[in-house]
Amino acid sequence: MLVGYARVSSDDQNLERQFEEFKKIGVEKIFAEKKSGKNTIDRPEFSKMMSFVREGDTIVFESLERLGRNSDEILDTVSFIDKNNMGLMVLNLPILDTKFGDPNLEKLVRSLVISIFSWTAQNEREESKRKQKQGIDIAKKKGIYRGKPYEYSPTAKNPQKRFIYNEIVRMLEEGVPIKRIAEKTGTNRTLVYRIKDRL
Repeated sequence: MLVGYARVSSDDQNLERQFEEFKKIGVEKIFAEKKSGKNTIDRPEFSKMMSFVREGDTIVFESLERLGRNSDEILDTVSFIDKNNMGLMVLNLPILDTKFGDPNLEKLVRSLVISIFSWTAQNEREESKRKQKQGIDIAKKKGIYRGKPYEYSPTAKNPQKRFIYNEIVRMLEEGVPIKRIAEKTGTNRTLVYRIKDRL
């Protein structure tokens, strides 16, 4: 059985592209989530998928970073797959599907390829963060750093968060108590106070 795991990091990103790729190869069961997650434990659908799969199943990922957030997590996932005699398919790494006629050799090659690619990906992420931090530090020194865009604002990408922001503003203008606003919008007083200060 082909079992797919699809993930994007935020609510406003779309999973359809990954679903389409899975359909093309006949994936029968898909676990999907819109969640960043610092590690695989923070991804409930990933955990459900790992509990669902059985010996002989093949787990399909669209790209290597879906297996974990760093090289250690990726290798742990691969180790679990190997120990339970499952298959692994990473759509952007077709080299992993190469057959050598020897299962042990195939596992060895797969392990080496994944080790190299996951290490490279992790280094690239760390280098990107380092450059981003340097850019922020320079912008702060010049007095032009504005920080991250507000998650709840009239221009938020997520329409639900735009709506909540507008509701909070409306109730603030009507003089509704902070605690009541937080309860009615399903948020917290810290957020309401922050929006009030911003206004």
